[in-house]
Amino acid sequence: MKFVQLKTIRDLVMLVASSPTMNVLQHLHNGGDHLYFIIGGTLSEIFLYFVKEKSSLGGSFITYNTYTGEISSSEKLMHEPNINSFPVVEIENQDLLPEDLLKKVNDL
Repeated sequence: MKFVQLKTIRDLVMLVASSPTMNVLQHLHNGGDHLYFIIGGTLSEIFLYFVKEKSSLGGSFITYNTYTGEISSSEKLMHEPNINSFPVVEIENQDLLPEDLLKKVNDL
């Protein structure tokens, strides 16, 4: 698995907004950090695109206003012409990212 640490949550949202197949962000509270990520790749490699935040973004959806470029969070799905809403999937427990990989991400 390859890691791609993005600079801001905006970068991750823009990646999701531009993807025809990816429309959800995953969230994992990992130690003191909040890891927001998507998993992508090719037939032979898997990529973890992620952003680490010190605090939770809040809300069940990340919204992206395609007209103004504004990114925010919301507790409910927005149904407006210029707004895309991406669900944030809260991960309670997982074995997708083993401890050694999470440690590697923490050290980045």
